[in-house]
Order: sequence, then structure tokens, then C-alpha cells
Amino acid sequence: MEGDLFCLSSLPSGLDYVFHIAGVSKSIKTERYYTVNHEGTASLFQKLASLNPNLRKVIYLSSLAAAGPCRDGKIVTEKTQPFCVTPYGKSKRLGEKEALKYKKKFPVIIARVGPVFGPRDKDFLPYFKLINKGIFPSLDSKAGLMSMCYVKDLIRALYLCMTKDLKSGEIFHIADPHPYSWDDLGKTIAAALGKKPLKIDPPYLLIRTVTALSELSAKISKNPSILNHDKLTEMNQEAWITDTSKAKKELGFETQYSLEKAVKETVHWYKEQHWL
Repeated sequence: MEGDLFCLSSLPSGLDYVFHIAGVSKSIKTERYYTVNHEGTASLFQKLASLNPNLRKVIYLSSLAAAGPCRDGKIVTEKTQPFCVTPYGKSKRLGEKEALKYKKKFPVIIARVGPVFGPRDKDFLPYFKLINKGIFPSLDSKAGLMSMCYVKDLIRALYLCMTKDLKSGEIFHIADPHPYSWDDLGKTIAAALGKKPLKIDPPYLLIRTVTALSELSAKISKNPSILNHDKLTEMNQEAWITDTSKAKKELGFETQYSLEKAVKETVHWYKEQHWL
């Protein structure tokens, strides 16, 4: 059943569990983040409250962007005061606030996840493609460590959010407990592809120029690009590292995929689909 967050007349009553994973992660127009991630979330919860007052639980998939990057060398936790640095992060934080308005009406759980990669993902695909072509952009001098998450680990975390007896309104940070750099990811991709790419350290001016051209192309084609000003802002932060100990303690969540295994599966799927 296809639907729209602002046209939910066909949403059935009698639902037990709802996973809200719809959202906009890249957009040509800034306002679209707020329209979908904030106002769209408000619309969904209003409809759920009117149609399904006996919901057993709603799980809202948010983002570590709603919590913000590390500051002053401190790892981000669920208790850290949010410090959003992009419209995407701000819109996801506003979406969280909409969800939490209903935590006394029915159980609401928020899962904040780091950058997600794996089969079907297109955001990391350009990086895989570059390395497959023999080019390894080294970004370690320009971007800090990040807490990533393989899609299959994320799915398991969401399942645990559904099945565990949890206090309504709880927030969990979901990611691999081991943060990685872009070079860590690049080396792992190269190994999985059996490539020995040429490692280059692009100057920041070149990155800014390519980003500007990417945004211009996106406006002309009306197809949002993952390489944009907001992504550059995220890269310029100290780091994007989160503490996942709460998810381990209260959800029993631990990642089951190493970076090597996750990347191998992703490469295999990309090749099967002829994306690589």
C-alpha cells in the first residue's frame, strides 16, 4: 500500500506496531527537510493517535545528526544536549519532538542511527565506484571518525526496539561501537574489490569546487546529490562518534557484522545488481 505522510486516509485502524522510517536525507530545497521530516512526522502521529489509540508501540527512526557531532573531544550519548549543524539534523530533531508529544498516548521509541550502508544504499555507492575505478580519495585530514551502521544490524536493532519492554520516550543510539575513518572504509572496500587504487589527498578547495558543481548539476537535473554543502559541513566537524552502551544494556543490541563482512556483502550485492 503506497501512501503519503500528508494523505493518510487509507491508513488502517487496528495496527499494533508502526515503524516510521520515511524521511528526506538529501534535498535541493532546504524547506523540504522540514516539510517531510518535521511536518510529515507530525501528520503521521496525529493520524495514528486518532485511528489507533491502542497502539502497542511506534518506533521512529531518527539520525545521529539530530544529536549532533562530537565537541571538545566528548563522545555523544543520548543525554548529550543536541547540537544540530545541518537543516537535515534540525528537521530530524524536530521530528523527534513531535513523536515525543505522544509518548503518554502510546509507547514511543526513538532510534538514532549513524550513516547506514549496505545493499540498496545509493549514498555510499559513489565512494565504492571511485575505488572500483582505481581512485582512493583520502579524506582523513578533513573528516573525523564516524559511527556507522550496516543495514542488517540496524534492522535487528529496530526489531529489538519493538519486542523489548521499554519505557515510552526512550532514545537509543544505534551504530557499530567501533568508529571508523573514511580511509578505514576505503581500504576495506578496496580489499573487498580486490583493487589497489591510487590514493589521493584532494585539497579542500577542490572538494569545495566539486561540491558546488554537484549542487549545480542537482538543481539542473532536479535530482538531489549526496555531495552538497550540508555534507561538507558534516565532514568539517570534529567527529561523529556515539556511545552505544545504552542500546547494549537495555536492548541487548550488539552489531553482528564486522566492517569487513558488511562491506563484502555490500560489494557482492552491488555487483549482482550491476551497480559496480
